[in-house]
Amino acid sequence: MNTRNTDPARHPRTAADAIRKFNHATLPTRTGPAIAYPGTLYNTIGSFATLAHRLPQALDQIGRALADLHKAGHLTADHGTPTQHADDVSTALREAERHATAMTEALERAHNASGPLGYCGPIDDTDDDL
Repeated sequence: MNTRNTDPARHPRTAADAIRKFNHATLPTRTGPAIAYPGTLYNTIGSFATLAHRLPQALDQIGRALADLHKAGHLTADHGTPTQHADDVSTALREAERHATAMTEALERAHNASGPLGYCGPIDDTDDDL
C-alpha cells in the first residue's frame, strides 16, 4: 500500500500534459518557426535529454513494484494467469528501458551538436523565446 498518500500515476500524466503543451506551443506559424533561436533549441533538447535520462529508473521501479505484487500473491487476471501477464509487462518494460536509454544517448548527441550554433538573424524584441 502506498503510504505517501499520493497517486504516483499523476506525475507521468502531468509530464504527458506538459509535452502536449510544448507540442502546441511549438507548432510552426506562417511568420516563422515557433522556436526562433538556437539557444532555446539547445535548452529544450537538454531538457528532453534530462527527461529521457530519468525514464529507465522510473520504468525499473514500476517493474519492481509489479514483481513485489506478484511475489506477494496480490495479482489476479481476467484471463490467462497473473504470471503470464506479469512476465509480458516485465518484458515490455525492459524493452522500454532500452529504448529510453537509446533516446537519452541520441538526445545527448543532439544537445552537444546544437551547442555551437548561434543566431545571426533579426531579433524580435517582443518574442518571449529569448
